[in-house]
Amino acid sequence: MFLSFILVSCSFEENLPHQDLQGTVRLPKEASQFLFGVGEEQRVIDDIRGMGPIYLGAFPSVQEGLYPFTHPEMGPIVNDGQDGDTYPYGGTTVGRFDWACYQSMVCKTVTGRYSSYEDLLDFHNNVLEQPILTAEGHEVTSKEEFQERCFEVLYSTGDQEMLFIQGSDFQDNGDEWVAEVDLPHVFFEEGMSVWGWIDMPSVTFDFNTCDTEQGAQVNYYDQRYSLGTNYQDLLNFPGKYIDNGDWVAQEAAIITDPEKDFDLEIGYQYVEE
Repeated sequence: MFLSFILVSCSFEENLPHQDLQGTVRLPKEASQFLFGVGEEQRVIDDIRGMGPIYLGAFPSVQEGLYPFTHPEMGPIVNDGQDGDTYPYGGTTVGRFDWACYQSMVCKTVTGRYSSYEDLLDFHNNVLEQPILTAEGHEVTSKEEFQERCFEVLYSTGDQEMLFIQGSDFQDNGDEWVAEVDLPHVFFEEGMSVWGWIDMPSVTFDFNTCDTEQGAQVNYYDQRYSLGTNYQDLLNFPGKYIDNGDWVAQEAAIITDPEKDFDLEIGYQYVEE
């Protein structure tokens, strides 16, 4: 009798309407281009490694007319000066912020963009010409120095623990960049919309969605600082964070069957007039 009760209780299903969604995000090749530098030194850089996180969310619907770009529908305005909440059903990112072991890299490194220490060094030293600096202000120039620093400050024993050098999230599909994505444990409502945007870097290679004062803390000898992380309300208030040069999905992917893969194109670049 007791054993039967245990077996029945363990087989109970909550039947909550949550699903794991899978799909593809497609970006035009132009999405890897961004402006860098000021004045006469400003130039266009075309390098997928400079792309910030792609933010994806599942929402009741997406509307036009709220902003100069499509935007998830919003609930009532509760606080003056703040838009209504979008009440997302769930979300994920393609790439997330990482500090890459140096304070100078806080909010400047995104996972899923680099394949090695040398790859990251090449981008900053040779493409941006904005070298990675140590706490003492010295330039980091070698893989060995970079690796040693990471092993020491992260108490690690292998490169597999360095999430910022685990390869690119993107595939080159001719005239598009393509990334496979998972939206785990999303509240499913038939006809809901999957929508998103890309946070592109500013001319100083900063990202509008990263807060340098938040995140985990480094306490390494005399070094004390935050590692930085994305703002917590990005999917609740996307319009507050989408900035000049960011790419936005003009049409959402409508989800009627959670078992079918969705396809989302993020193909509109918002440019302030």
